[in-house]
Amino acid sequence: MSSTNRSKARDTHIADYYVTPQKPIKSFLEKFCEDENYILRGALILDPCAWGNLEHINKETGEFIKYNDMSYPEVLIDLGVDSNFLTTNDLREDSLAAYHLDFTKWSESSVVGYNLIITNPPFNIAQDIIVEALKCCKEWGYVIMLLRLNYFWWKVRQEFWKKHMPIRTYVHNRRMGFTQDWRTDSVEYMHCVWKKWEYPKETKLSLIYDF
Repeated sequence: MSSTNRSKARDTHIADYYVTPQKPIKSFLEKFCEDENYILRGALILDPCAWGNLEHINKETGEFIKYNDMSYPEVLIDLGVDSNFLTTNDLREDSLAAYHLDFTKWSESSVVGYNLIITNPPFNIAQDIIVEALKCCKEWGYVIMLLRLNYFWWKVRQEFWKKHMPIRTYVHNRRMGFTQDWRTDSVEYMHCVWKKWEYPKETKLSLIYDF
């Protein structure tokens, strides 16, 4: 599936089969925790776009969709995070997330103060998700987003990067597969790490070897 078609499906919330592979997430989190001397256990964590779904039939295509875990929560728990410290949200009603709210308005009506907010956001509202996450995390808390590497290059985000440069950027050395057949996407991906109130002029770049 091309990146154009895959991203369109992700953006409109109709790609039930869109799943972030867990191995790159784990590789990244282990490197991030080492670099930042960060302890996941005990941290109050939020995944605002958790996805995940039960087995069902796609009403639009008639395709049978298999069960998919929520990728980031599964990896976090595998790394020792207590599920009681982990909040999951997704706008889709068929998601396995505990809440189904519009995260872009989260700070207006919900409890804020997370130590870590991490997710793979819909591409077309990724900037809104980042800004809202920075509002919702604690002082000096971390916000982590999986984004296309070319997310840095768009002119429309020049002012955003001037004010919200991530402290670290982890580029994955292999393209990821997001569909049920795990065919790789046609673009490169990165995990961007922000620290609330700490926005350097330049980001520190690292390469993650996933395989």
